[in-house]
Amino acid sequence: MVHLALVTPYLPAPDNTGGRIRMRRLARALAAVGTVDLFARVFPVELTADIGPALAEYQSVYFRDADVGAWRLVRESRRVREASPLALAWDLRAAHARRPYDAVIACHCYAAATARSLGRKVPWVLDEHNIESRYARRMRPDDRAEHARLERWERAQWRDAALVTAVTDSDAATIRAHRDGPTLVVANGTDAAHITYRAPSERPAVGLLFIGAMSHPPNVAAAVRLAREVLPRVRARHPDATLVLCGRAPDATVRALASAHVTVTGTVSDTRPFLDAAGCYVNALTDGEGSSLKLPEAMAAGVPVVSTAMGARGFDVAHERELLLTADDPAALAAGVLAVFADPASADARAARARARAEALDWNLLGDRFARAVLGVLR
Repeated sequence: MVHLALVTPYLPAPDNTGGRIRMRRLARALAAVGTVDLFARVFPVELTADIGPALAEYQSVYFRDADVGAWRLVRESRRVREASPLALAWDLRAAHARRPYDAVIACHCYAAATARSLGRKVPWVLDEHNIESRYARRMRPDDRAEHARLERWERAQWRDAALVTAVTDSDAATIRAHRDGPTLVVANGTDAAHITYRAPSERPAVGLLFIGAMSHPPNVAAAVRLAREVLPRVRARHPDATLVLCGRAPDATVRALASAHVTVTGTVSDTRPFLDAAGCYVNALTDGEGSSLKLPEAMAAGVPVVSTAMGARGFDVAHERELLLTADDPAALAAGVLAVFADPASADARAARARARAEALDWNLLGDRFARAVLGVLR
Protein backbone atom coordinates (compact mmCIF):
# COMPACT_ATOMS: atom_id res chain seq x y z
CA MET A 1 0.00 0.00 0.00
CA VAL A 2 1.11 3.55 -0.64
CA HIS A 3 2.08 5.92 2.15
CA LEU A 4 0.61 9.42 1.82
CA ALA A 5 0.80 12.74 3.63
CA LEU A 6 -2.21 15.09 3.66
CA VAL A 7 -1.52 18.76 4.43
CA THR A 8 -4.37 21.06 5.43
CA PRO A 9 -4.52 24.75 6.48
CA TYR A 10 -7.16 24.04 9.16
CA LEU A 11 -8.38 20.95 10.95
CA PRO A 12 -10.42 18.75 8.57
CA ALA A 13 -12.91 17.84 11.29
CA PRO A 14 -15.63 17.85 12.43
CA ASP A 15 -17.74 17.81 9.26
CA ASN A 16 -19.43 21.16 9.85
CA THR A 17 -18.18 23.25 6.93
CA GLY A 18 -17.90 22.56 3.23
CA GLY A 19 -14.11 22.55 3.26
CA ARG A 20 -13.93 20.14 6.19
CA ILE A 21 -16.47 17.81 4.62
CA ARG A 22 -14.50 17.67 1.37
CA MET A 23 -11.14 17.10 3.06
CA ARG A 24 -12.46 14.34 5.29
CA ARG A 25 -14.22 12.50 2.45
CA LEU A 26 -11.13 12.62 0.25
CA ALA A 27 -8.95 11.50 3.15
CA ARG A 28 -11.28 8.57 3.69
CA ALA A 29 -10.89 7.59 0.03
CA LEU A 30 -7.10 7.83 0.26
CA ALA A 31 -7.12 5.67 3.39
CA ALA A 32 -8.81 2.95 1.34
CA VAL A 33 -5.76 2.67 -0.94
CA GLY A 34 -2.94 3.40 1.52
CA THR A 35 -1.93 4.82 4.85
CA VAL A 36 -2.46 8.54 5.41
CA ASP A 37 -0.76 10.89 7.87
CA LEU A 38 -2.34 14.28 8.56
CA PHE A 39 -0.33 17.48 8.88
CA ALA A 40 -2.68 20.31 9.86
CA ARG A 41 -2.19 23.93 10.76
CA VAL A 42 -4.77 24.22 13.55
CA PHE A 43 -6.40 26.94 15.57
CA PRO A 44 -6.68 26.20 19.31
CA VAL A 45 -10.47 26.50 19.24
CA GLU A 46 -10.58 23.53 16.82
CA LEU A 47 -9.00 21.10 19.29
CA THR A 48 -12.06 20.02 21.23
CA ALA A 49 -12.16 16.98 23.51
CA ASP A 50 -14.42 15.01 21.17
CA ILE A 51 -12.35 15.46 18.00
CA GLY A 52 -10.72 12.01 18.12
CA PRO A 53 -13.32 9.92 16.24
CA ALA A 54 -13.33 12.46 13.40
CA LEU A 55 -9.65 11.68 12.77
CA ALA A 56 -10.04 7.93 12.35
CA GLU A 57 -8.87 8.03 8.71
CA TYR A 58 -5.30 8.88 9.67
CA GLN A 59 -2.45 6.68 10.81
CA SER A 60 -0.67 9.61 12.50
CA VAL A 61 -1.65 13.23 13.05
CA TYR A 62 0.53 16.31 13.48
CA PHE A 63 -0.97 19.62 14.62
CA ARG A 64 0.75 23.00 14.76
CA ASP A 65 -0.47 26.51 15.46
CA ALA A 66 1.09 29.53 13.73
CA ASP A 67 4.73 30.22 14.62
CA VAL A 68 7.51 32.68 13.81
CA GLY A 69 8.66 30.41 11.00
CA ALA A 70 6.46 32.45 8.67
CA TRP A 71 9.41 34.85 8.27
CA ARG A 72 10.79 32.52 5.58
CA LEU A 73 7.73 33.40 3.46
CA VAL A 74 7.92 37.13 4.08
CA ARG A 75 7.53 37.93 0.37
CA GLU A 76 4.42 35.79 0.05
CA SER A 77 0.73 36.25 0.70
CA ARG A 78 -0.44 36.72 4.26
CA ARG A 79 -2.76 33.77 3.73
CA VAL A 80 0.22 31.57 2.83
CA ARG A 81 2.25 32.71 5.83
CA GLU A 82 -0.58 32.07 8.27
CA ALA A 83 -1.10 28.54 6.91
CA SER A 84 2.56 27.49 7.02
CA PRO A 85 4.05 26.93 10.49
CA LEU A 86 7.72 26.07 10.19
CA ALA A 87 7.28 23.41 12.88
CA LEU A 88 4.74 21.61 10.69
CA ALA A 89 7.26 21.47 7.82
CA TRP A 90 9.80 20.02 10.25
CA ASP A 91 7.23 17.43 11.35
CA LEU A 92 6.68 16.43 7.72
CA ARG A 93 10.40 16.10 6.99
CA ALA A 94 10.99 14.06 10.15
CA ALA A 95 8.10 11.71 9.39
CA HIS A 96 9.36 11.30 5.83
CA ALA A 97 12.83 10.43 7.14
CA ARG A 98 11.33 7.68 9.30
CA ARG A 99 9.12 6.27 6.54
CA PRO A 100 9.21 7.94 3.11
CA TYR A 101 5.98 9.21 1.62
CA ASP A 102 4.98 8.19 -1.88
CA ALA A 103 3.12 11.46 -2.38
CA VAL A 104 1.98 14.57 -0.53
CA ILE A 105 -1.50 16.03 -1.02
CA ALA A 106 -2.15 19.68 -0.18
CA CYS A 107 -5.67 21.01 0.31
CA HIS A 108 -5.83 24.64 -0.84
CA CYS A 109 -2.90 26.32 -2.56
CA TYR A 110 -2.01 28.33 0.54
CA ALA A 111 -1.07 25.10 2.36
CA ALA A 112 1.44 24.20 -0.33
CA ALA A 113 4.50 25.65 1.41
CA THR A 114 4.35 22.86 3.98
CA ALA A 115 3.55 20.20 1.38
CA ARG A 116 6.52 21.21 -0.74
CA SER A 117 9.04 21.17 2.08
CA LEU A 118 10.11 17.66 0.98
CA GLY A 119 11.47 19.08 -2.26
CA ARG A 120 11.05 17.71 -5.76
CA LYS A 121 11.80 14.07 -5.01
CA VAL A 122 8.28 13.41 -3.72
CA PRO A 123 5.36 14.11 -6.09
CA TRP A 124 2.68 16.38 -4.71
CA VAL A 125 -0.97 16.88 -5.55
CA LEU A 126 -3.00 20.05 -5.04
CA ASP A 127 -6.74 19.94 -4.34
CA GLU A 128 -8.21 23.40 -4.93
CA HIS A 129 -11.54 24.14 -3.28
CA ASN A 130 -11.84 27.39 -5.25
CA ILE A 131 -9.73 30.01 -6.99
CA GLU A 132 -8.33 31.58 -3.86
CA SER A 133 -7.12 34.89 -5.29
CA ARG A 134 -10.48 35.51 -6.96
CA TYR A 135 -12.27 34.76 -3.72
CA ALA A 136 -9.97 37.14 -1.82
CA ARG A 137 -10.73 39.94 -4.28
CA ARG A 138 -14.44 39.48 -3.66
CA MET A 139 -14.13 39.39 0.12
CA ARG A 140 -11.53 42.17 0.51
CA PRO A 141 -11.55 44.26 -2.68
CA ASP A 142 -9.19 46.96 -1.35
CA ASP A 143 -6.26 44.71 -0.37
CA ARG A 144 -4.65 44.74 -3.80
CA ALA A 145 -1.11 43.91 -2.71
CA GLU A 146 -2.35 40.79 -0.93
CA HIS A 147 -4.36 39.76 -3.99
CA ALA A 148 -1.34 40.09 -6.26
CA ARG A 149 0.88 38.05 -3.93
CA LEU A 150 -1.75 35.35 -3.55
CA GLU A 151 -2.35 35.15 -7.30
CA ARG A 152 1.38 34.85 -7.98
CA TRP A 153 1.65 32.11 -5.35
CA GLU A 154 -1.29 30.03 -6.54
CA ARG A 155 -0.21 30.13 -10.18
CA ALA A 156 3.26 28.93 -9.21
CA GLN A 157 1.73 26.01 -7.30
CA TRP A 158 -0.54 25.16 -10.23
CA ARG A 159 2.47 25.02 -12.54
CA ASP A 160 4.55 22.81 -10.28
CA ALA A 161 2.06 20.27 -8.90
CA ALA A 162 2.06 16.79 -10.42
CA LEU A 163 -1.75 16.94 -10.43
CA VAL A 164 -4.29 19.64 -9.63
CA THR A 165 -7.90 18.81 -8.84
CA ALA A 166 -10.71 21.38 -8.92
CA VAL A 167 -14.36 21.36 -7.89
CA THR A 168 -15.89 22.87 -11.04
CA ASP A 169 -15.25 22.92 -14.79
CA SER A 170 -14.88 26.70 -14.61
CA ASP A 171 -12.16 26.50 -11.95
CA ALA A 172 -10.39 23.75 -13.89
CA ALA A 173 -10.36 25.90 -17.03
CA THR A 174 -8.76 28.77 -15.09
CA ILE A 175 -6.10 26.44 -13.70
CA ARG A 176 -5.36 24.80 -17.06
CA ALA A 177 -4.54 28.21 -18.52
CA HIS A 178 -1.52 28.33 -16.20
CA ARG A 179 -0.18 24.76 -16.29
CA ASP A 180 0.68 21.97 -18.71
CA GLY A 181 0.18 18.99 -16.39
CA PRO A 182 -3.05 17.12 -15.67
CA THR A 183 -6.00 18.98 -14.13
CA LEU A 184 -8.97 16.92 -13.03
CA VAL A 185 -12.45 17.93 -11.87
CA VAL A 186 -13.51 16.17 -8.68
CA ALA A 187 -16.80 17.83 -7.83
CA ASN A 188 -18.19 18.44 -4.38
CA GLY A 189 -20.66 15.78 -3.38
CA THR A 190 -22.83 14.33 -0.65
CA ASP A 191 -23.32 11.12 1.31
CA ALA A 192 -26.44 10.30 -0.68
CA ALA A 193 -26.73 6.74 0.60
CA HIS A 194 -27.08 8.04 4.17
CA ILE A 195 -29.77 10.62 3.39
CA THR A 196 -33.40 9.51 3.39
CA TYR A 197 -35.38 10.66 0.36
CA ARG A 198 -38.75 12.26 1.02
CA ALA A 199 -40.78 13.53 -1.93
CA PRO A 200 -42.11 17.11 -1.87
CA SER A 201 -45.73 15.91 -1.88
CA GLU A 202 -44.99 14.06 1.38
CA ARG A 203 -43.79 17.23 3.07
CA PRO A 204 -46.72 19.03 4.74
CA ALA A 205 -44.71 21.91 6.12
CA VAL A 206 -44.21 25.21 4.32
CA GLY A 207 -40.91 25.76 6.04
CA LEU A 208 -37.93 27.30 4.24
CA LEU A 209 -34.42 26.04 4.96
CA PHE A 210 -30.92 27.36 4.31
CA ILE A 211 -27.77 25.56 5.53
CA GLY A 212 -24.26 26.96 5.71
CA ALA A 213 -21.53 28.33 7.95
CA MET A 214 -23.32 31.36 9.33
CA SER A 215 -20.22 33.46 9.84
CA HIS A 216 -19.18 33.21 6.19
CA PRO A 217 -19.98 36.59 4.61
CA PRO A 218 -21.86 35.29 1.51
CA ASN A 219 -23.95 33.02 3.76
CA VAL A 220 -24.65 35.86 6.17
CA ALA A 221 -25.86 38.05 3.29
CA ALA A 222 -28.06 35.21 2.02
CA ALA A 223 -29.52 34.65 5.49
CA VAL A 224 -30.41 38.33 5.83
CA ARG A 225 -32.02 38.34 2.39
CA LEU A 226 -34.10 35.28 3.23
CA ALA A 227 -35.28 36.49 6.64
CA ARG A 228 -35.97 40.12 5.82
CA GLU A 229 -37.10 40.02 2.21
CA VAL A 230 -38.00 36.53 1.01
CA LEU A 231 -39.87 35.09 4.01
CA PRO A 232 -42.27 38.06 4.39
CA ARG A 233 -43.29 37.69 0.75
CA VAL A 234 -43.95 33.98 1.24
CA ARG A 235 -45.86 34.58 4.47
CA ALA A 236 -48.16 36.99 2.66
CA ARG A 237 -49.52 33.92 0.85
CA HIS A 238 -48.75 31.30 3.53
CA PRO A 239 -48.98 32.91 6.99
CA ASP A 240 -47.66 29.75 8.66
CA ALA A 241 -44.40 29.76 6.66
CA THR A 242 -41.19 29.68 8.68
CA LEU A 243 -37.46 29.85 8.00
CA VAL A 244 -34.64 27.78 9.50
CA LEU A 245 -31.08 29.10 9.21
CA CYS A 246 -28.97 26.07 10.02
CA GLY A 247 -25.21 26.27 10.45
CA ARG A 248 -22.26 26.73 12.72
CA ALA A 249 -21.03 29.92 14.38
CA PRO A 250 -23.81 32.36 13.46
CA ASP A 251 -22.46 35.88 13.75
CA ALA A 252 -24.30 38.71 15.49
CA THR A 253 -26.11 39.70 12.29
CA VAL A 254 -27.54 36.22 11.83
CA ARG A 255 -28.40 35.77 15.52
CA ALA A 256 -30.38 39.01 15.37
CA LEU A 257 -32.62 37.49 12.68
CA ALA A 258 -34.13 34.99 15.12
CA SER A 259 -37.85 35.53 15.73
CA ALA A 260 -41.10 33.67 16.13
CA HIS A 261 -40.86 32.75 12.45
CA VAL A 262 -37.06 32.45 12.02
CA THR A 263 -35.00 29.78 13.78
CA VAL A 264 -31.22 30.17 14.03
CA THR A 265 -29.89 26.76 15.04
CA GLY A 266 -26.18 27.35 15.51
CA THR A 267 -23.96 24.27 15.20
CA VAL A 268 -25.84 21.00 14.76
CA SER A 269 -24.45 17.47 14.83
CA ASP A 270 -26.61 16.33 11.90
CA THR A 271 -28.43 18.33 9.23
CA ARG A 272 -30.64 15.43 8.12
CA PRO A 273 -33.55 16.13 10.52
CA PHE A 274 -33.72 19.69 9.18
CA LEU A 275 -33.67 18.45 5.60
CA ASP A 276 -36.41 15.94 6.36
CA ALA A 277 -38.67 18.59 7.90
CA ALA A 278 -38.17 21.31 5.26
CA GLY A 279 -40.75 22.24 2.66
CA CYS A 280 -38.27 24.09 0.42
CA TYR A 281 -34.52 24.62 0.37
CA VAL A 282 -33.78 28.20 -0.68
CA ASN A 283 -30.23 29.04 -1.72
CA ALA A 284 -30.11 32.84 -1.92
CA LEU A 285 -26.36 33.18 -2.48
CA THR A 286 -25.28 36.01 -4.74
CA ASP A 287 -21.53 35.66 -4.17
CA GLY A 288 -19.00 32.89 -3.67
CA GLU A 289 -16.39 30.66 -5.25
CA GLY A 290 -16.07 26.93 -5.82
CA SER A 291 -19.43 25.26 -5.27
CA SER A 292 -21.90 24.81 -2.41
CA LEU A 293 -21.83 21.35 -0.81
CA LYS A 294 -25.26 21.91 0.69
CA LEU A 295 -27.00 21.86 -2.68
CA PRO A 296 -26.44 18.14 -3.47
CA GLU A 297 -27.32 17.35 0.15
CA ALA A 298 -30.74 19.00 -0.27
CA MET A 299 -31.18 17.30 -3.65
CA ALA A 300 -30.47 13.90 -2.10
CA ALA A 301 -33.10 14.47 0.58
CA GLY A 302 -35.82 15.33 -1.92
CA VAL A 303 -36.28 18.87 -0.62
CA PRO A 304 -37.55 21.08 -3.47
CA VAL A 305 -34.75 23.51 -4.31
CA VAL A 306 -35.08 27.14 -5.31
CA SER A 307 -31.72 28.74 -6.01
CA THR A 308 -29.95 31.63 -7.60
CA ALA A 309 -27.51 30.76 -10.37
CA MET A 310 -24.66 31.52 -7.97
CA GLY A 311 -26.08 29.07 -5.44
CA ALA A 312 -26.14 26.27 -8.02
CA ARG A 313 -22.76 27.05 -9.59
CA GLY A 314 -20.56 24.12 -10.49
CA PHE A 315 -23.27 21.47 -10.70
CA ASP A 316 -24.93 19.96 -13.76
CA VAL A 317 -28.45 21.09 -12.89
CA ALA A 318 -31.01 22.99 -14.93
CA HIS A 319 -34.06 25.14 -14.33
CA GLU A 320 -37.26 23.07 -14.12
CA ARG A 321 -35.25 19.84 -14.46
CA GLU A 322 -33.81 19.32 -10.95
CA LEU A 323 -34.68 22.66 -9.36
CA LEU A 324 -36.01 26.15 -9.94
CA LEU A 325 -33.39 28.74 -10.81
CA THR A 326 -34.33 32.36 -10.21
CA ALA A 327 -32.91 35.83 -10.47
CA ASP A 328 -31.01 37.12 -7.45
CA ASP A 329 -33.70 39.49 -6.24
CA PRO A 330 -35.90 38.50 -3.26
CA ALA A 331 -39.14 38.81 -5.23
CA ALA A 332 -37.96 36.19 -7.72
CA LEU A 333 -36.81 33.85 -4.95
CA ALA A 334 -40.14 34.19 -3.15
CA ALA A 335 -42.00 33.53 -6.41
CA GLY A 336 -39.98 30.34 -6.84
CA VAL A 337 -40.90 29.17 -3.35
CA LEU A 338 -44.58 29.89 -3.95
CA ALA A 339 -44.41 27.96 -7.23
CA VAL A 340 -43.04 24.93 -5.36
CA PHE A 341 -45.86 25.03 -2.81
CA ALA A 342 -48.51 25.56 -5.52
CA ASP A 343 -47.51 22.58 -7.71
CA PRO A 344 -46.39 19.54 -5.67
CA ALA A 345 -46.58 17.21 -8.69
CA SER A 346 -44.01 19.21 -10.64
CA ALA A 347 -41.88 19.49 -7.50
CA ASP A 348 -42.00 15.69 -7.12
CA ALA A 349 -40.75 15.17 -10.67
CA ARG A 350 -37.89 17.65 -10.20
CA ALA A 351 -36.97 16.14 -6.84
CA ALA A 352 -36.76 12.63 -8.31
CA ARG A 353 -34.35 13.86 -10.98
CA ALA A 354 -32.41 15.81 -8.34
CA ARG A 355 -32.02 12.68 -6.23
CA ALA A 356 -30.62 10.80 -9.21
CA ARG A 357 -28.14 13.64 -9.80
CA ALA A 358 -27.13 13.60 -6.13
CA GLU A 359 -26.51 9.85 -6.24
CA ALA A 360 -24.05 10.45 -9.09
CA LEU A 361 -22.30 12.89 -6.73
CA ASP A 362 -21.96 10.42 -3.87
CA TRP A 363 -18.69 10.90 -2.03
CA ASN A 364 -17.83 7.21 -2.44
CA LEU A 365 -17.72 7.69 -6.21
CA LEU A 366 -15.95 11.05 -6.09
CA GLY A 367 -13.44 9.88 -3.48
CA ASP A 368 -12.59 6.84 -5.56
CA ARG A 369 -12.02 9.11 -8.58
CA PHE A 370 -9.66 11.26 -6.52
CA ALA A 371 -7.75 8.32 -5.04
CA ARG A 372 -7.27 6.71 -8.47
CA ALA A 373 -5.96 10.02 -9.82
CA VAL A 374 -3.41 10.21 -6.99
CA LEU A 375 -2.30 6.64 -7.68
CA GLY A 376 -1.99 7.56 -11.35
CA VAL A 377 0.54 10.24 -10.43
CA LEU A 378 2.66 7.61 -8.68
CA ARG A 379 2.59 5.31 -11.70
